[in-house]
Amino acid sequence: MEDVRASDGPSEGQYVTEVVYEEVDNGRQRKLLLAVLVVLVILFSGVGIFVWRVSQPAGLPTAETTDDFEWIRSIYGWGTSPEELLNGPVDVAVAPDGTIWTVSGKTTLVGFLPDGRAQQVFAYERGGEEGQVGSIEGLDVGDDGLIYAADYGLNVVHVISPQGEILRTIGVQLPIEVAVRGDRLAVAAGPGIAVFTTDGELVSQFGSRGNGEDQVDLPHGIVWQSDDVILVSDTQNRRIKAYSPDGRLLYVAPESMRTATRAGVMSSEGEREAADTPYQLPSGMTLDGSGRPILVDPFNFEIYALASTDASITARWGGFGYGDGEFAYPTGIDYDAERDYFVVADTANNRLQIVGLPGSGGSALAGLRRTISGPVWLCSIPLVLLLIAVLVAVRRRAERKRIDSQNP
Repeated sequence: MEDVRASDGPSEGQYVTEVVYEEVDNGRQRKLLLAVLVVLVILFSGVGIFVWRVSQPAGLPTAETTDDFEWIRSIYGWGTSPEELLNGPVDVAVAPDGTIWTVSGKTTLVGFLPDGRAQQVFAYERGGEEGQVGSIEGLDVGDDGLIYAADYGLNVVHVISPQGEILRTIGVQLPIEVAVRGDRLAVAAGPGIAVFTTDGELVSQFGSRGNGEDQVDLPHGIVWQSDDVILVSDTQNRRIKAYSPDGRLLYVAPESMRTATRAGVMSSEGEREAADTPYQLPSGMTLDGSGRPILVDPFNFEIYALASTDASITARWGGFGYGDGEFAYPTGIDYDAERDYFVVADTANNRLQIVGLPGSGGSALAGLRRTISGPVWLCSIPLVLLLIAVLVAVRRRAERKRIDSQNP
């Protein structure tokens, strides 16, 4: 602080101006700033440890897996009371906006945000009247956000708005799973496969129930591999089949199951032999970001990556268990391309699991979205405060140095 004083000089009438600098003691402020920094460092470290512990799986996969298998989070319900917990979710579908749709107890449609928070809950009454449902087995979501629900109990596919209103129904005998691509809807049903427009007009219908080459038995998975190829999980026959949309059979995987019966195959001597198939009970399917088919097998408790050309298994992850990253009879799966993760309907564990798989074809930006949608974002608050405190300290120190250099 500058203090200018007038004093008598050595000769009468002469004045001398003195400039006196008083150094303000900033010790208290420095101590306070140091204390703030220490508190922020402790807070940041504590949040970091918490986030790390929350992010770690409670149990590791028991089957042979790759190090790149990543458990992200599990979703158990939309509340804490028993009636707000998921009950045997059989399928899952990810909407274009990232909403995760599933069905609880075959009658309640639940939508979750990507971070696991419940967004919508629609509990329908069971029955055959308008606005009621019977037994919803499969789900998919169109580009426009409309939800297609295969109601096995009422022999219809419900078309449902994101607000839960049943807009219309499409009559299908024993529908189990649905797949939407553009304006076309493929339905896997007990008696066979059908293709409709999304308005409900029948385009083609093929197959019948059985174990012959052109038959299917309770298929629980269907996906459009392209505009010209529909993949079907022929569940009870333990095989994967590829069709054209007009019903032409393209291939059967494995090839040994082309003429297999449910109990096995007939040898040249007429003896029944065990069917040579890697699938126990192939069910829900989806495509990842690279177009690779991804399949869940509830009886093997695993996720499979399939070759795009012949549906042979190229990788597998998971195993039976109740911990995070383990499965108990998973029946449905879908892929979120924006966040590069898969959502699995872990049916017998009464939950959804979100996992990341290697080779999924997701971009780095998708990985970033996945990271910030998790608990790591909690670190941002103390981190920002810590950075602000450091910047303030650096600026004050630079200001003091400048003043000291001007007034040596």
